[in-house]
Amino acid sequence: MNASGKFCPVCGKENIAMVSVCVHCGAELDEDTATRVMSTPEKLASSQTGLIESSIDVSLIPEDGIGIHIAGEFKPMYVKINKELTIGRATEAGWADSETILDLSDQNATSLGVSRQHVTIRRTGTGFEVIDLSSRNGTWLNAERLIPNKPYPFPNGSQLRMGQMRLLIMYHPVPKDI
Repeated sequence: MNASGKFCPVCGKENIAMVSVCVHCGAELDEDTATRVMSTPEKLASSQTGLIESSIDVSLIPEDGIGIHIAGEFKPMYVKINKELTIGRATEAGWADSETILDLSDQNATSLGVSRQHVTIRRTGTGFEVIDLSSRNGTWLNAERLIPNKPYPFPNGSQLRMGQMRLLIMYHPVPKDI
C-alpha cells in the first residue's frame, strides 16, 4: 500500500493536497514552483506520521562543511568548505574536479534553471554566507530574493532556491564566545 500526498520540495515531508505552503517548513507548494504530487512506499514513511524525515545525517556533516538535501533526491550531499564553494553546473570537462566547485548537473540543474556559476557559499566566523553570482534565474534564501553579488548570512537549516531547484542546507553551528 502506498501513502499518497503532496510532498514539500525542500523538506520532503507530506502535506495534504489542498495546502499551498508546507506546514512543516513554510516552503511554497504551488504547482508553478516545481512541487510534485508523488506516491511513496509505506515503508519509507514514518509509521506514526506518514511523513518522510529529512535525510541529512547531522553526524556526517564535516565540521567545516555543509550537508545539502536537494528536493526530490534521496541521498544528501556532504561537502567540506575550506574558504568558499561555488555551486552550479559544469561548463566544460574538468570544471567540477576542483574542491571549490559543486556541480549539480546530475541533479537536473539545467532544466531547473541553475546557472553555470549560480552561487558561492563562503565560511564566516559565525557560520556561512551565500552570494548570488548574477544568476539568470535568481536565488532565494528562505523567502527573500537575493540581490546579486551581495553576501547574505544564513542560519543552519536554511532553504536555498536556485532557479527552481530547492535545497535544505545544514551545518554545525559555531559556538558563540561568552
